[in-house]
Amino acid sequence: MTAMDLRKVWHGALRHGRGAAPASPVGDVVYRQAGFCPICRAPVEFTATTKWYRESLVCSRCGSVPRERALALVLDRHFPKWRRLAIHESSPANRGISPAMKRACRAYVATQFFPEETPGAIIEGFRNENLEAQTFADESFDLVISLDVMEHVNHPDAAVKEIARTLKRGGAYLFTAPTHKAVLKSERRALYHPDGEVEHFAQPEYHGNPISEAGSLVTFRYGYDLPELIREWSGMDVEVSRFHDHRHGIIGEHTEVYLASKRRP
Repeated sequence: MTAMDLRKVWHGALRHGRGAAPASPVGDVVYRQAGFCPICRAPVEFTATTKWYRESLVCSRCGSVPRERALALVLDRHFPKWRRLAIHESSPANRGISPAMKRACRAYVATQFFPEETPGAIIEGFRNENLEAQTFADESFDLVISLDVMEHVNHPDAAVKEIARTLKRGGAYLFTAPTHKAVLKSERRALYHPDGEVEHFAQPEYHGNPISEAGSLVTFRYGYDLPELIREWSGMDVEVSRFHDHRHGIIGEHTEVYLASKRRP
């Protein structure tokens, strides 16, 4: 199987999951490494059955994939007392870092977006929030977190402005989004119109959605201008961490973690 075939298995026109631990295509283990999971905080084994490590390289204990472990490392390094902070996570998965934060942080709020339901209501255990038009008060959170959400947002400029509004001074938005090394300028791939119609500018691509089997349409393909866009949209400064870390099982494509900080007065 070629590298392109592997990408098609996981991306294709099809879906890769933000929900349960990914079901790897049947095959021999192509990577095995003893290491330390920053989510489990324990020695584990990382294995993959394809070389598309971003989705197939899983922790033997928590089922996390590389981006979740990368975010856990950045969270611990920059916010060692995060368990005492007020955290909003948008669209959490049911594996890896999201359940760990829910268990450890008393002021953790998980949201999903149910378009047909009342904003701010509790639906299926989640607060219903549109990232582009949130019901939270100004300066509600120390941290806002999302894992592979921003590439599905219709208007990321509005979402980032809202995130900045809900962050306390000195707070931060910590997130992952696939960043394509061949792309210098971020590209819109799809646009949802107010009447419900979807305008496509490229072949439709869907990723997994923890609350919908239909998946989530990719609206943006981000490039290396993303930090500047975040600064333009929100005024927040951005630090980018990129990993190639076998000990923590963080290798492969798109290992970037973004940390956008809201300035103190």
